[in-house]
Amino acid sequence: MAAVLLSACTNKLPAPPPPPAPPAELSGIQATGGISVTALLPTVAPTLFDADRGPVATPPGYPGGDVRLDVLRVGKHVVLTVRPPYPKDDEPFEILEYTGPASPPRSLGRAWSAGPDAGGEGVWLIRQDAPDDCRLQHVSLANGETGRGQPASCRTRVRTETPHGLLITINAGAAESTDALIEPATGRTVRQAPRILGAAGDWLLLDGLTDLTLVDLRDNSSEKLSRPSIGPAPTVVPSREGAIWAVDFANPAYRGTSTQTRDIWLLRPDGPTWDHAPGMPFVTEHLGRGLGWSPAGDLVLADRVLAAWHPGEPQWRLSQAPLPAGTWSGFTVLS
Repeated sequence: MAAVLLSACTNKLPAPPPPPAPPAELSGIQATGGISVTALLPTVAPTLFDADRGPVATPPGYPGGDVRLDVLRVGKHVVLTVRPPYPKDDEPFEILEYTGPASPPRSLGRAWSAGPDAGGEGVWLIRQDAPDDCRLQHVSLANGETGRGQPASCRTRVRTETPHGLLITINAGAAESTDALIEPATGRTVRQAPRILGAAGDWLLLDGLTDLTLVDLRDNSSEKLSRPSIGPAPTVVPSREGAIWAVDFANPAYRGTSTQTRDIWLLRPDGPTWDHAPGMPFVTEHLGRGLGWSPAGDLVLADRVLAAWHPGEPQWRLSQAPLPAGTWSGFTVLS
């Protein structure tokens, strides 16, 4: 009788190391000559902020107290929406045009929503005439109201106008909301999708469960794009001429933790191509501060300070002056 001893061993591969933790703050160089950016910050009251010197003016005449300001760039102009801390369902918001650091704002009346027109010289507003009676109206910043407008739902949110139509959100704030590009004069739907992330020039960017869709409105063709970063639906901020889109894959719960990260990519729709901004992702406590583009084509980021980056440069240029504290969010670059 022969006894055979069988032995076996299992070779387990070591678990791959976890990816490196994101940097604790945005990396870059301290710009010795400054970054030459001036922005309007929607603090209460608004702050004219020089990135290299700090606050330089508080424009007079704005509402004080417990209010929130939303700031909107309209071409070379700035429009602000005054929101109370606890909005009432029957009271639209006050809409103001910024007129300079030493002069009070100009009132554009009240509206539920405001968005820039395609020429950067006016705004589209959702006016309310009665509890369930609203209309979409265009207001020129130079010449005032250009007509009574068209009937619209009071729950419509105006976002931005392109040469192909006006981007709106239908039933804004509700679970069944949807986005649409419409002809503002007739209300005809040009394109509709559950979520349109951005619109500029000839392009739309649509959100999907696992990917993104880029739509060319010139021929209505579309192309699937892989997401370069994992996380919630990104925020899209097209450059002023619309050729480059900053796509911010901000994540308030990085890898299921309480860590907040920002991960900015640049999308060139005519490629389409993705480019990763330097220093990304990084840990932040200021996801609401937002992004903007300067007239010189710099992407400007608000975090602890204002930082500027020109696409193609190897790193961010960090300004010297710390940003004001508080719960304000968003900003607009003036110069």
